Amino acid sequence: MAASPLRLLIVSHSLSGGGAERFAATLLRHLDRSRFAPAACLAKDDRRYGAPAGLRIETLGYRGLASLPGAVRRLRAHLEAERPELVLSNVLSTNCLTGAALAGTSLELPWVARLGNAPGLGEPWYQRLAARRFYPRACRVVANSQGMVAAAAREYPAIASRLEAVPNPTDFAAIDRLAGEPAQLGRRQGRLQLLWLGRLSAQKRPELALEILARLRGKLDAGLWLCGEGPLRPALARRAARLGLGDRLEMPGFVANPFALMREADLLLATSDFEGLPNVLIEAQGLGLPAVATRCPHGPDEIVSEGATGRLYPVRDVASGVEAVLELGRDAERRRAMGEAARSQARERFDLPRVLPRWQSLLLAAAGRSA
Repeated sequence: MAASPLRLLIVSHSLSGGGAERFAATLLRHLDRSRFAPAACLAKDDRRYGAPAGLRIETLGYRGLASLPGAVRRLRAHLEAERPELVLSNVLSTNCLTGAALAGTSLELPWVARLGNAPGLGEPWYQRLAARRFYPRACRVVANSQGMVAAAAREYPAIASRLEAVPNPTDFAAIDRLAGEPAQLGRRQGRLQLLWLGRLSAQKRPELALEILARLRGKLDAGLWLCGEGPLRPALARRAARLGLGDRLEMPGFVANPFALMREADLLLATSDFEGLPNVLIEAQGLGLPAVATRCPHGPDEIVSEGATGRLYPVRDVASGVEAVLELGRDAERRRAMGEAARSQARERFDLPRVLPRWQSLLLAAAGRSA
């Protein structure tokens, strides 16, 4: 008799906004329903990435630190009532939430914690303390890049033997469909079009993209689409005015379909101080868009092949970023060759049909089932 599908609970901050949330939404849509019966608990009820029809979703009412104890209690009550066979949490904040909920029960539920950002960089001190306490409870801890595995082993030595790297599955079939839709922004003919995508936060350093654009003045006719929302938006608008960027810069905010812009752009510009395995780089490379990205910890150097699919430059080194944009911006044939190589390489490494089986095998093994 065939085994019943594995009852899997995915705990995510939401189904909207960032790479961890997109990872959760992708798994919920594509897990093999003959082997998995997934459900979700969301700290915040935001579902812009969508979820399959009929999927059971519980919300935990998280609205900031003051509401955290209530969210922990609600998750604990859900675990005790539903008793899933496996729990998967998808980023540091939800790992801490899940660890706290499990710690307050007598349940021996297997738990897989996924790391989505560079360990030890930019994390609140209280989350790092909580992670050190709760991660030893997890049967598997999965990072999405090899660099993160090494960093997590240094940051959390107690779990070094349970760490492994599995990238995010990227649904290029869906991305290709969305890339064929009309782009939200128009470009000026003959102008090199740069694209920056991400949260407008200190980690992502969007102000450096403005500085790079400003330094290109008089050397290369270039424009920049700076797409995203976040706390730095007012400061970025003021800086753009001081730099006199004028109509060379557009800041449209959150873009529901960034893939149509990737199709139209000439180069992806990434300026982060640190990452995990940035989805935007994977998606852009898979659409044939060369990248100029910081060689930050961790992930860009596991996505972009230096000199073959883009250029990598030192963190916060604006001059090197400008040099790389000039080098590629002046050579359309090289950009075309890089784009072809990027498309082939990204799909070979990260496409959903290749990566999803690895995740499914890992989850089944963590629950004590054979793959």
